[in-house]
Amino acid sequence: MHRINVLIGCVLAAIVMLPATTRAQGIVAPGAGPINRSMAGASTAAAVDLGSSYWNPATLSFLERDEFLIGSELIIPSIHYSAALLAGSINGSLPPENRYGTSRSDSGVPTNLAVGASWKFRPDSPLTMGLLISGVVGGGVNFAGNYNTPTLAGRVPPNYFGLGPVYANTTLLSIKPMASYAVSDRLSFAVAPVVTTGTVQFNPAFFAPGPADQYGIATFPTATNSRPFWGGGFELGLLYDVNDDWNVGFSYKSPIWQERWSFNSYNPDLTPRRVGTQADIPAIYSWGVAYKGIERMLVDVDLRYFDYANAALWGDSIKSGGLAWSSIFAVAVGGQYQVTDRLTLRGGYLFNENPISSVKTIFNIQAPAFIQHTLSLGASLRMTDDIMFTAGWVHGFRNAIEGPIPQIPGSSARMDAQVDSILAGLTIQYGARRSRARAAADDPAGPAPTPAGGVPIAE
Repeated sequence: MHRINVLIGCVLAAIVMLPATTRAQGIVAPGAGPINRSMAGASTAAAVDLGSSYWNPATLSFLERDEFLIGSELIIPSIHYSAALLAGSINGSLPPENRYGTSRSDSGVPTNLAVGASWKFRPDSPLTMGLLISGVVGGGVNFAGNYNTPTLAGRVPPNYFGLGPVYANTTLLSIKPMASYAVSDRLSFAVAPVVTTGTVQFNPAFFAPGPADQYGIATFPTATNSRPFWGGGFELGLLYDVNDDWNVGFSYKSPIWQERWSFNSYNPDLTPRRVGTQADIPAIYSWGVAYKGIERMLVDVDLRYFDYANAALWGDSIKSGGLAWSSIFAVAVGGQYQVTDRLTLRGGYLFNENPISSVKTIFNIQAPAFIQHTLSLGASLRMTDDIMFTAGWVHGFRNAIEGPIPQIPGSSARMDAQVDSILAGLTIQYGARRSRARAAADDPAGPAPTPAGGVPIAE
């Protein structure tokens, strides 16, 4: 009954805290929960907490106890868009003078969540089950119409040839049940089906251009009237505890195949029009190495590959309505140090290549996924033997892209963005210590090996 209550709590928390995450590593969220996020998501080879299973579900087998996680994140983005339109770009004579301006996205303070639980049905079972619900993709922009920024101006010839306000919001929630099997005391293997659900909105819908106006400039419908969209995929993970000093891990996230994003829209004369696009979340390969040879310290390094070039929409050509993103590598380095039996400090750094070499298409204005350097800090306070509170801060350093916009002759654009996140959450552990740790501790041949997380829990 206790486990059933935990699972019900996970689902209810997910409903209340439906996320709108910021984009990093392209469109994919860089981690789950305040502990994992404060280590820059580095966890493929380190079973620090339930959030580690975001990147490698095989870490479940190496957790010290059954646990429940509830984590929240407040996201504070700062996104600017600048545009220029040269005099005479339209039909050789319009506009009559050069136009240039900058606008800031009114993005507000979106939220993200991570809730879930891990448990064993029997203390001596080699099988560990888990459930993690978290934001996996999200973000957006909200640029108001602005006569000072030519692309955002209205369509009022002969002086203005803009597209009006630009808005996008993408919010996909991941529901991931997991099963991790301990092949031995040092090796675990895991599988996890993944289901996603959420909303996607674009205005204008740049992927579905309509008829050109009398000046030869395309019109665009809206893509806001829709229902929630569903998708599915799977994950595989391995974690090997090489010795008392080293762990290695690997995980594979399959593409998350989405149903077609379809919208009830309209033509310029308000007659009905159905528009849509096919989009999949890319496959991700992760490799990790963790070092735990220093007392009370753990350091994990993850290397990841995001296959955007072969993902529908993101890798599709501009001509076909895609974004023409490149596949990228990312490196995450995270560590923790247990200062006392109650206090643990954490930090991390994430670098990822930029999947967007230049603005290329006006569609990329709605997907500002080009932040490359991210710094994370956090701390956990063990309030009781069973409850730990964690808080943290993440800063994505400002980056920019720029280039021409083929859909608007004579135009160019520049985008810059940075993001800050405030993290907070609780980890609640329950039940007895895992039998794996107890059996090793009772072994007369020697002391218990350090757990895969590297920092044992204080008694």
